[in-house]
Amino acid sequence: MCGLLLASKVWQDLSSWNIEFASVYPQFSLEAINRLELQFLKMIKWDLYISSSLYAKYYFALRSLLEKSGFRNRYNQMVGGIGGIAASEAMKVSKRSEAVKEEALLHLSRSM
Repeated sequence: MCGLLLASKVWQDLSSWNIEFASVYPQFSLEAINRLELQFLKMIKWDLYISSSLYAKYYFALRSLLEKSGFRNRYNQMVGGIGGIAASEAMKVSKRSEAVKEEALLHLSRSM
């Protein structure tokens, strides 16, 4: 989970917040996610660098998996992402991210 969270923070302009992960994964409190993230960063010695060639390698490998027949449907069924709680929680995160994006754009436009 920490890898996904930090990858999101590194590679996306408007990434999810830890509180959003806590709402998607209610078994983890915000404080637990914060501690886990800090421990993870300490263990990797705060080195979040990924070379462009390594990024491309995994990007295309994952993309080829996605293009295989039925992979997306099987994956969604496996993680409960269709019609279940996971889907509704994902929508909450999506809506929150969109609201944060709109608020950031509004503040940016006011500062110009």
